[in-house]
Amino acid sequence: MLEFIKWCNETWVSQVIRDSTYIFPVVEVFHLFGLTLLLGIVTVVDLRILGFGMRRQSISQVAGALAPWGVGAALLTIVTGILLFLSEATKCYTNQAFPWKMWFLLAGIVLYLLTHRGITSPDSKMSPAVMKVVALLTMILWYGVAVAGRAIAFV
Repeated sequence: MLEFIKWCNETWVSQVIRDSTYIFPVVEVFHLFGLTLLLGIVTVVDLRILGFGMRRQSISQVAGALAPWGVGAALLTIVTGILLFLSEATKCYTNQAFPWKMWFLLAGIVLYLLTHRGITSPDSKMSPAVMKVVALLTMILWYGVAVAGRAIAFV
């Protein structure tokens, strides 16, 4: 793993980002924008699943309307996250918060892939209780990504 980290740290992309005064902060702003948008979408959909707000729209309508924005936010966050990682690979390798962020991210993605269609489909067969548990867990995982990501700067 350490060899991979060293390789990431020495790519031309990582060197360009590190050597520039402006590229890292600009990439980070876009990363935070994408994550904020993604968290907002997750929150709106999950709160709807939990029965808070937007009750005139079905869960599938809310999720469907926000899906394109969610995909865009996720792509923006992932691409900029990779760039940020490349520019600080060795720092991330030794940082105690970084593995937490990655585990929360992996769990959030897996949970989404395993449950999203079952919850947001108009003819969902999933019980309301299970849907609520999934919604709470989804919010915990995605906010965990944000908190652990923010902690990277402080540990």
